[in-house]
Amino acid sequence: MPRVIRVYPHVKPFSREAVELALNAKPDPFSLPRWIFERMYPLLGDNGMAGLYSRRSWVRVNTLKGDRDEIIESLRVKGYSFSLDEDFDFLLNWISPKPSSTDEFREGLIIPQDKSSAIVVSVLNPKPGENILEIGGSPGGKTSLIQQITNNSSYVVSLDISEKRVNLQRRLLRLWGVENVDVILADGSNFKVRKVDKILIDAPCSNSGTINVDPSIPFRLTKTELNKLVRIQREILKNAFSSGVEIVYSTCSLFPEEGEKQVEIYSKYLEKVTNDPAHFGYKRSKVWMRVMRTYPSLDQSEGFFISKIKP
Repeated sequence: MPRVIRVYPHVKPFSREAVELALNAKPDPFSLPRWIFERMYPLLGDNGMAGLYSRRSWVRVNTLKGDRDEIIESLRVKGYSFSLDEDFDFLLNWISPKPSSTDEFREGLIIPQDKSSAIVVSVLNPKPGENILEIGGSPGGKTSLIQQITNNSSYVVSLDISEKRVNLQRRLLRLWGVENVDVILADGSNFKVRKVDKILIDAPCSNSGTINVDPSIPFRLTKTELNKLVRIQREILKNAFSSGVEIVYSTCSLFPEEGEKQVEIYSKYLEKVTNDPAHFGYKRSKVWMRVMRTYPSLDQSEGFFISKIKP
């Protein structure tokens, strides 16, 4: 165990004290509510915990709105600071200025998107002509990347349970030049799945993998809320599995309850999604070598769980 650990067993979520802790100018990964720390530390260890707030800013070049090389050259001419990603030719490690302050952002030529989200879509491996169901699609980053990869030649039905988020997604998809997508206000746990080729589940979750973006998350999350989310994820996955088609199940969560434990029941249908031991799931799970995790400490991205189920 680390020599100095500060946990907060009596801090109430949403309290003034919780907010003050969360807004600390320099977040301390060892200063978490006790129940969260006790779950995280055995899984992540010293290095994983120390890098919990590590993060780069990622931006995707939107080739649905322009030529990749021309957009990148325009960004360079304007003096923007960034580097090219080694894995995805459309992804930039963005340094400055803030993407939202640029004309390219306002015109939909560049889209803020974490590298972990791009990995999820790469595991889905969308192909032209495929019919894809996306559950939990808003605000549309993964939706638009699917269509960017297939050049708007696949058909996506994207579901979200929030009317506000659905309306936002529709506006953004128009801005980004995305076509052949139906955005529907619906509950993925009971939506009648018609004939599709693949399903992408971006399940509602604790967002614990994004505390490097919002350090207040662990101080707002409760055990009750986590358990509720786990039940919802289970129902969504069960409904999707009944379709008999390939499923990519992902969550931006560090909790095994929202990742490995959800897919263990489908262990004989899991297809290995990475050969990199550094990105395997948690070793305490029997499926750890067939699923994938991104880690803030390792990838300087959001922490995601990613799996592929092929009935």
